Amino acid sequence: MRIAVIAANGRLGSIFVEEALAAGHSVRAGVRGESRLSPHSNLEVVQCDATRPEELRKLLKDQQVVVSALGHVKGSSGDVQTIATRKILEVMQEQGIKRFVDVTGTGVRFPGDKIGLVDVLLNLAVKIIDPPRVKDGIDHERLLRTSNIDWTTIRILKLQDVTIQPFELLLHGPTKWYVGRQEVARAMLEVIEKSSFIKQAPIIGKPTKEKK
Repeated sequence: MRIAVIAANGRLGSIFVEEALAAGHSVRAGVRGESRLSPHSNLEVVQCDATRPEELRKLLKDQQVVVSALGHVKGSSGDVQTIATRKILEVMQEQGIKRFVDVTGTGVRFPGDKIGLVDVLLNLAVKIIDPPRVKDGIDHERLLRTSNIDWTTIRILKLQDVTIQPFELLLHGPTKWYVGRQEVARAMLEVIEKSSFIKQAPIIGKPTKEKK
């Protein structure tokens, strides 16, 4: 598949690019500033600010899937995910691209979610310390739900630099207490390759059964 990746030079985005290339996909990586991605025959790197439609058009042209690894970093606005998602959806609509995959926190709730105590406490702390961040996740998800694209949002509780562990995508959780970036990247690639969880927001959880 031809996959456009937004925020490809971030910690999550760069890992997703590696995973997608290793799986045989072609990747057009949108970066800001100097690229830290290793050269690859199936990799094209372009400059892209996800809030600028003209740069998004260049990134998304002739692609089949759009992946956003955009997140909140130091210096970013509190509503960066919502602003970028709105622009991304507009350009996808223009170019006839249907598939979109991104990531957000478990503070974005859906009916039927299995919410554990650790999940409740950590999200409460985030709401107290950084309320715009939680609102941004909720608002961006509302944009996706009211769109006509085939979106999937991977939900996580806490992202850390840890060795990849077994995981399973669960529609309503419960969530793992923390996940590694490689787990998230593989989860994103899994829903792309399987065309699974369309218009849904699965949670990365522990395996519910042994896989043969």
